[in-house]
Amino acid sequence: MGMVVYGKSGAYFRRNVWGWHPLADLVCRLAPELTAKCKSWSTNDGYGLGARDSKKLAQILRAKLADGTVAAFVARRDAQLAAMPDEICRYCNGTGRRGDPDATCNACDGAGKQRPSATWYRLSVADAEEFASFLESCGGFQIC
Repeated sequence: MGMVVYGKSGAYFRRNVWGWHPLADLVCRLAPELTAKCKSWSTNDGYGLGARDSKKLAQILRAKLADGTVAAFVARRDAQLAAMPDEICRYCNGTGRRGDPDATCNACDGAGKQRPSATWYRLSVADAEEFASFLESCGGFQIC
């Protein structure tokens, strides 16, 4: 599943669920009063912002990209995720085997452990730059 953010200008911005949620979290942390005008950033129910607020959000995001705030946020987030310990595989209960006793668990490749699901969600400075570009010219948007 993914989110498609449709601009009223006809442009769109797309991310899968693993990329959208961290980006939405970032913009909501950077501009809480402005982003609160959108009822939900985590669903694809058609909520969004108007043209003026989209431009304001783009300006805030550009400023935070320029001053290093976004890069610092991404670096802190990456470090926190890297520091998370592996978890026991929920599919094989840590045995490394699944189904047939001779079958290696395909979820953990037989290790019995896997990275926490939080680490599956990715965010980069480039994601924020691309979203800022979209916001500058979208004319307002809806998250679908």
